Amino acid sequence: MSPAVKVPGITEVSVPQVHVLDDVKNSDMTAPRNEYVFRTPFLISTLSPMLKDQRDEPMLCLALNIVQYVVPGVCVVYGSNLWAPMIPLLWRNLIGLAYVLGLVILFYERFILMLHFSSHRSIFHNEALNALFCWVFAPFFGIPCGVYRLHHCIMHHIENNHELDLSSTEKYQRDSWLSFLRYWLHFAVLIFVELPRYCVLSKRYSWLRSFLSGVLTYGTLLVLAAKFINPLATLWVFFIPHVTAMTIMAFGNWCQHIFVDPQQPDSNYALTYNCIDTPVNQRTFNDGYHIVHHVNARLHWSEMPNYFYEHKDKHIEGRALTFRGIHFFDVGVLVMTKQLRSLAKYYVHLGPRESAPTLDAVEEKLRSWLLPVPDTQASAKKAA
Repeated sequence: MSPAVKVPGITEVSVPQVHVLDDVKNSDMTAPRNEYVFRTPFLISTLSPMLKDQRDEPMLCLALNIVQYVVPGVCVVYGSNLWAPMIPLLWRNLIGLAYVLGLVILFYERFILMLHFSSHRSIFHNEALNALFCWVFAPFFGIPCGVYRLHHCIMHHIENNHELDLSSTEKYQRDSWLSFLRYWLHFAVLIFVELPRYCVLSKRYSWLRSFLSGVLTYGTLLVLAAKFINPLATLWVFFIPHVTAMTIMAFGNWCQHIFVDPQQPDSNYALTYNCIDTPVNQRTFNDGYHIVHHVNARLHWSEMPNYFYEHKDKHIEGRALTFRGIHFFDVGVLVMTKQLRSLAKYYVHLGPRESAPTLDAVEEKLRSWLLPVPDTQASAKKAA
């Protein structure tokens, strides 16, 4: 990490260097999967023939885990408010809080990434089963029915973090909390106005109908549950997860696209980065390979680490960023707390060892990639 550099006439000095990919033993290639909490043997063996690809069995295991947690959990939250009027308000809120914390800790990250990859590649032979994640599971995680695929697969991937992408990070100073607050407002609140507007501008009218029907279904579910079942239970089961989900996803997308090369913002190798050799990849379907995902969004999640190595030269040519032993949220926290020097220590050089940059050079590069993309770049992309 810190080889001595000989300078004529000067005593040897130690110049901090970064990780080199050739020296990295990447656990993503061999570590066991951790996307689900536990297996349900009989149900897995019974239901797995319904999968298009047996490599997606972790998704099936996770889906069963979620049902096994959410169904009794929701019953307890609503039941404590409906059939136990003697339970103090404090305890009913603590029950709701415990349910939400369990959902967040055990399943939020896992579910969102399952929803993500299953939206790009349907996993069941039956289309009604494929719709379950977006239309039935999603509301219990605070995600409006049927909206995720439009927001992510259609808008985000087609517009690719550029002008018409409502989740684009390009125009922001991406180490500023004030900028993130503005970003969160668009991502979490104004989405209900801006996403249908996007459908109209891009003439995706069938997706507009899907969006409106999904939001109407979701809103009706919340109103009916609050009015005719119990408002406090609905707060904990649906509304608080909604605020939580939109905030987590906003910060997640912000972190994934926090570094953008202002010289080539339209390049898939320069509008995001990869996170390799981290345990988080084992519970998020290799989500850390985000450049790979933007280059080939239909690639199966299990193939991403190999694809990364097979296309290493294209990453080098595109000046791509890669970090080791750290994941997107960690990167975002280090950036937002102005700790670029600490982040540079996780940087991985993809080329030969002799060309590896110093930590100073990496820190300078990272800082330059946090700047808003100039309007001239946006205009050039639009003209192209």
